[in-house]
Amino acid sequence: MAQGMASGKGGAELQAIEDQWLSMAQLKTFSDAVVDAIKSLNIGEEEKRKRLNEWMDYSSYEKCLSNEEGREIAEKLGIRNLFWDWDLARTREGFYRFKGSVTASIVRGLSFAPHADLIWMETATPNVVDCTQFSEGVRSKYPEMLLGYNLSPSFNWDASGMNDEEMRNFIPRIARLGYVWQFITVGGVHSTALITSTFARDFANRGMLAYVEMIQREERNNGVDTLAHQKWAGANYYDRYLITVQGGAASTDAMGKGKS
Repeated sequence: MAQGMASGKGGAELQAIEDQWLSMAQLKTFSDAVVDAIKSLNIGEEEKRKRLNEWMDYSSYEKCLSNEEGREIAEKLGIRNLFWDWDLARTREGFYRFKGSVTASIVRGLSFAPHADLIWMETATPNVVDCTQFSEGVRSKYPEMLLGYNLSPSFNWDASGMNDEEMRNFIPRIARLGYVWQFITVGGVHSTALITSTFARDFANRGMLAYVEMIQREERNNGVDTLAHQKWAGANYYDRYLITVQGGAASTDAMGKGKS
């Protein structure tokens, strides 16, 4: 990678070099490396199973082993001089590689729990199974820990495998798992974009009738406060100011009779 950058290679070429290296390097976590090493030992299958079970017990996420502690245990299980270097695999920016998973999130959650009011795990899809696993993992040690969840518009909810009734019940369902702070990050952006786009197209064809039917009547029918948008700009405050200055009446008030 360094040679490629020094020779002036661009983004796509550098990415190809990295992809090729990753394919050849066969990256794995330290735990996976130990498992593979145990499987390759010249010992009986029964002994292999015994050592694998020991390692899985020692290395479970509840233990949160350091690399040094893991190496000591691996040596006791017959794995000596295991080659595993987390620095060699660092990205071109210098970041360490990270294998994301619910288990990894639980480990981080347990680390932060003593110092946090609430723990939040970001998921790839709206998945009750992931939510359940994370909740059980964190709350097994911190049963009163509050959890947060992003009801993300980035998800393709229609492709989540849930039917409409399951989508309706998703919020209360994970709330029972301890997700007390559930939020939709950019719901306002998407709803604003939708009404702006649909209104603009209709307005181009039907003019003010489109505005009255799509916006003003719906604001009135649904009790939307912006029907009288002037007060949202402070017009009612300024009207009171003018009326005070004018001795009780003003001909230029913005919120007078006949306004929307």
